[in-house]
Amino acid sequence: MLVEMLCFAVFQLGMPRAEFACEQMPYVAAAAEKYHVEPEVLIALIRIESRWNHRAVSRAGACGLTQVLPRYTRKPRRSCRQLKVPAVSIYTGAKHLNKWIRKYGRGSLLKGLCGYNAGYTCGRRYNRRHAGWRYAKRVLKYARRIKKEIRKIKEKGYPLSNPEDFKTPDGQDDGC
Repeated sequence: MLVEMLCFAVFQLGMPRAEFACEQMPYVAAAAEKYHVEPEVLIALIRIESRWNHRAVSRAGACGLTQVLPRYTRKPRRSCRQLKVPAVSIYTGAKHLNKWIRKYGRGSLLKGLCGYNAGYTCGRRYNRRHAGWRYAKRVLKYARRIKKEIRKIKEKGYPLSNPEDFKTPDGQDDGC
């Protein structure tokens, strides 16, 4: 049920590549549960990092949906090619986000997201002009939008089954 609600919320928000995103929702939900990260935050992170383009590579060399730098992967070590596999990227990104929240952020989601994006340059104090903090706020803002859509779904009781139900008769995505 969670996967279906997340998928429906993604379509309702008009997220780019929503159909592909829905195909990945079982991995998102499983990785979020395994690494104790809210699935909405993980979806928002992927949306901000790669816009659901699993082949994305940044100028810095970060790869995949969650834009993880291969040189920082450990146990197991991941290559850019491996990180372009959606499930691998989602699990690796969730694992890294969990580490940043627990160790660097000491439980703070905002500081953990800042560290995920900018590393240890976030500093000990909040600086709203720092790019990492702006990134963290963008991710959290989008996560709140997803949560709001899920609340609407629960309240209205939308019939949920599969992504094909979210398309109009002409094949266009609803809400895009």
